Amino acid sequence: MAGALRKCVVLGGHANSAALRDWAQRELRGYDGVDLADIPSYRVVMAPLKVDAAVMNGFVTGQQVSPGQLPDIARDAISNELPLRMGIGELEAAARRVSESDDVLKLQPGQAADLVRIMNHEIGNPRQHITELYWAVAAPALMGVLDQVRTALADLVGELRAAMPSDHDPLPTPEQIGQAMNVAVHGNRSRVVVTNAQASGESSASVAPAADEEPGLFGTTGRRIGAVAVGLATVIGTGAALWPLIK
Repeated sequence: MAGALRKCVVLGGHANSAALRDWAQRELRGYDGVDLADIPSYRVVMAPLKVDAAVMNGFVTGQQVSPGQLPDIARDAISNELPLRMGIGELEAAARRVSESDDVLKLQPGQAADLVRIMNHEIGNPRQHITELYWAVAAPALMGVLDQVRTALADLVGELRAAMPSDHDPLPTPEQIGQAMNVAVHGNRSRVVVTNAQASGESSASVAPAADEEPGLFGTTGRRIGAVAVGLATVIGTGAALWPLIK
């Protein structure tokens, strides 16, 4: 999948589309430092908060806690909704590791050590000592995010093919890519309709809403087509020389 995303970066450069470049680069490098509002919704998963603790008779691992049990300073900032910010390579490696070990991926909130210290102080029992606070992300959640990225890549190619029916177009326009991104990444159910000029062979684009389609790309099941990224490197070209492959 990383290879297809890199080709999207190159294609975005050739087609002068900052939107395509930025999305592909963020998927490759991760979303660290990106505002939560700018993270695609398909990268936000539900994950339980859990603690490991030392107690009088031994250790307790994977004890689920409610966000309401956190210190007051963290209750509004931490919930069971977790944005997965890592790059696609790290995400794929984590999914493989968790699947093979039948375990969970542990991701700690910011300032987790300070939160643990405050929680232990509030417990006030020297025989009970929390050692770790984390989100427990199961393999299906990780695999689901990867599948959504594959679906977005496939939808992106499909939308661009629909927008460029003419063999005379060497590259998509930034407008065509922008509309394809709206559908494939942001889930806006609209289509780019291309009308060919009769004499010059040039084309103009207009947007028409798609009829009788379910709202939203992510969160629906009708269009999830599985591991469609297999062979996608042969579909997305690196510029004008390879772009005709998608036609």
